[in-house]
Amino acid sequence: MAAAGAARLALHDRDYRANALRDLRAEGYVDVTGRLARSPGRERDRDVLFIDVRSVDAGGEERPVRGRLRLSVPFARDGRGRLDLLPGDTVRASVRLGTGGSFRNFGGFSYERYLQGLGVHRRASTKSPLLVARIRPAPAGSPRTWIARARRGAQRLLERRFPAPDGRDISPVGAVLEALLLGEDGRLDEATVENLQSTGLYHLFAISGGHIAILNVLLFSLFRLVRMSRRASGLALAAFLVFYTVLVEGSPSVLRATLMTMAYLAGKHLWKDVHVLNTIAASAFALLLANPSSLFDIGFRLTYAATLTIILFTPPLLRRLPRLPPKTTELALLSLTAGLGAAPIIAASFNRVSLSSLVLNLAAIPLVGVVMALGYVFLPFAAVFPSAAGPPAAVLAFLVGLFGRVSHSLDGLPFLSFRVATPRPWVLAGYALALGLTLVRPRFRGQRALAAAAAAGFALLIVFPPPRPASPDLRITLVDVGQGESILVELPGKRVLLVDGGGLAGSPFDVGERVVSPFLWRKGIRTIDRLVLTHPHPDHLAGLLAVARNFRVGEFWEGRPAPGEPLYEELGRRLPRKAGRRRLAAGDRIVMDGVVLDVLHPPPADGPATAPPGNEDSLVLRLTYGQVSVLLAGDAGASTERNIAGPGAALGSDVLKAGHHGSAGSTGAAFLEAVRPRFVLVSAGDGNTYGFPSAEVLARCREAGARVFRTDLDGAVEVRTDGRRVWVRTSV
Repeated sequence: MAAAGAARLALHDRDYRANALRDLRAEGYVDVTGRLARSPGRERDRDVLFIDVRSVDAGGEERPVRGRLRLSVPFARDGRGRLDLLPGDTVRASVRLGTGGSFRNFGGFSYERYLQGLGVHRRASTKSPLLVARIRPAPAGSPRTWIARARRGAQRLLERRFPAPDGRDISPVGAVLEALLLGEDGRLDEATVENLQSTGLYHLFAISGGHIAILNVLLFSLFRLVRMSRRASGLALAAFLVFYTVLVEGSPSVLRATLMTMAYLAGKHLWKDVHVLNTIAASAFALLLANPSSLFDIGFRLTYAATLTIILFTPPLLRRLPRLPPKTTELALLSLTAGLGAAPIIAASFNRVSLSSLVLNLAAIPLVGVVMALGYVFLPFAAVFPSAAGPPAAVLAFLVGLFGRVSHSLDGLPFLSFRVATPRPWVLAGYALALGLTLVRPRFRGQRALAAAAAAGFALLIVFPPPRPASPDLRITLVDVGQGESILVELPGKRVLLVDGGGLAGSPFDVGERVVSPFLWRKGIRTIDRLVLTHPHPDHLAGLLAVARNFRVGEFWEGRPAPGEPLYEELGRRLPRKAGRRRLAAGDRIVMDGVVLDVLHPPPADGPATAPPGNEDSLVLRLTYGQVSVLLAGDAGASTERNIAGPGAALGSDVLKAGHHGSAGSTGAAFLEAVRPRFVLVSAGDGNTYGFPSAEVLARCREAGARVFRTDLDGAVEVRTDGRRVWVRTSV
């Protein structure tokens, strides 16, 4: 069976990679035509469309192309951004195709695998909803269209009843209800998401298998109340779950839980007695048969790990513990046993351990059940009797606010939730093995106690991992942060420098929290010995805010300061009080762990700055280890290059990190002649609108005999040297 599964996965991967839309190459905007696969996904500043493409018009030539496209559509400036579209609508859109994945770093989250799990072959973006047009509506009489209209009507009702203060979007309360009732969590604000993640309660607000469990309890209680037979209850539950799965449009987590429930009900109906483990295995087999990429989905692993530990550990523990009313013991054990399976996966995938969830779930799960029950009654009631919907809306708002108070109740106890470095694979394997041995029939006295102690020991290693091994090499990694820049320098030994933290200007996406910090945690890094800011532009600075919050910082180094700049001032407030601050200028030389760091730019300041620092004020650093040198040019342009490449300048370097993301105004021919690099590294965002790196720069590098590595095509780039030789590898 394992061999058959591997073969099915290989065939699935082959078909996915051979897709014509995935391989299509086009410059600028192209016109795509296809059918909408699902309702537009709602986010705070954009809609997301999933289009089953049928044809592409590139350069005036339309040709048939099949594949699924994920299209990001920002709101119009006048607030008319919401797209009034339904699944099955045929649309035509003018889009810019993405050229690859996003944030492809070593050992990190694979966005490509994520898209593959959704059946998406390509992602794209457009500048305005005006570039998306419906050319043919969906069939009016199909059940799918009817359910989609009901879903859209429910969203509009929530927007009317729970509007944002500016009246253009939905309030935080409405966003929570939208997530709970409709499975649309894209409009939850950052503060809410961060709180729910830190307390371990996010699984209750992002539509998941937990919702199916809550719905099962609610419906069975209702059926018992009206004295329905067991057979009728099972059929009614199955019918509702099918409707609910369609309503949330096939959410993978809901689909998993629905299949589990349906398999269990079918087993009970056909064979009267069915083992729950067989039910789980059957649902997993069906899902993997349909989509083998689900195996790499974090939600898939979390669902089955938590379900397995609940089934295996809850009954024996329940027999040994006293029963506390009302169902307190059962709720506590469900929370505890689910955590036994899910916590290591969460620690490995999200670098977070939350102990507060063990306590908060006791209050949160029943409260969410009440909100969902009232919410599903409220939606049709408010649609039929809008004038009388005010009081129930106020009750729902109160209950959501009460949940917020519950989730914040332990904020004063930070030790209950903390970030951890990515556990080593052998630690996770040891934990799973020890946990499994607690269930094995004992062969000697004290076996289970010993296995439990071993599991506890491995759990401690997850929270407090062993120190990073020392390395004799210098490693410099250009992190894939999109259109920005961040460079990790690992010195021989264990000390590290982080030069810039990336950041997406004008976007709520936190690169420091979502990309840079996870990359450092996967490296086992918990302390940044030197945090370096080349210049205070958002695409270099913004990500450092999260890094300063998540890691211990020894010293902060910078070039020209930027007093009065909001992001810069916020970084200063987030730096630890004990962290030293040092201003670097041309002529400074620092020796650390055998590596010589020379500061080439900016020159020492003669007085206070008269303007905010710009690209030409960027730090330019040269690192030398043995016979190998690496030049980091920051965002320096032609002016800076001329200043540092004067007569007698020692710029020769094996590796050059190109200035200003490879813009045409940087990395000039004279500068390349002075540096004579063998390798040139460029940090640029996939499909960026600036045209970085410039074709001129790429041509100049080729003429200079340098090989170019760029993050938009190659993902993260690592340079490793022992002082004599240089090795370069990429994450793609």
